[in-house]
Amino acid sequence: MEMTTNGQIRLLIFDVGGVMVDGFDVRPEIAAHLRLEPDRCNELLKAADFQRLLAGQTSVDDYWRCFSELSRTEVEGDLWATFFRPTRRPAMYQLVERLKRRYRVVAGTNTLDPHYLVHQQQGDYDIFDATYASHLLRAAKPDPAFYEAILHAEGVEPGAALFVDDLEVNVEGARRAGLEALHFTGVEALTAELDDLLASTR
Repeated sequence: MEMTTNGQIRLLIFDVGGVMVDGFDVRPEIAAHLRLEPDRCNELLKAADFQRLLAGQTSVDDYWRCFSELSRTEVEGDLWATFFRPTRRPAMYQLVERLKRRYRVVAGTNTLDPHYLVHQQQGDYDIFDATYASHLLRAAKPDPAFYEAILHAEGVEPGAALFVDDLEVNVEGARRAGLEALHFTGVEALTAELDDLLASTR
């Protein structure tokens, strides 16, 4: 694809969990299931190379084996899949549908294979022109390689893309990579921010 260089926003990139859907954070359910104190469970989930799992650099089975060793708790099955029941935010899907009349809109999501499959089965990604998942890109936000992979695939320069995420660390990562970026705090606030920003870049 030929790169765009005119400075206009051509591509919108939306996070999924925490922006498009609720019910994506299953850590409380995992902690309760394993009878672990929530903060301690969160520490162990992160320590078992969660970032590498998001980046597709370790398997789900290997991840849980590592978690079991660290926690000294036997884990049966894939708890990421067991408790994952995402539900859509209708207002966000309506907003994306409206934006697609003028812009190319894609998903840019940190996810793992079992969650990706659930979203696919539910059709949660169908609204997007394309979906870029961290475990398939082999890079996870806020790694610059995540944003760069999407820009390369879409054929746009950083300044022609706008990224939306509910986590400030990922928003800052996008800005460091040269993208316009907005921190999602709610549908109404995002709609107003998008209207202002996109009007100024047309």
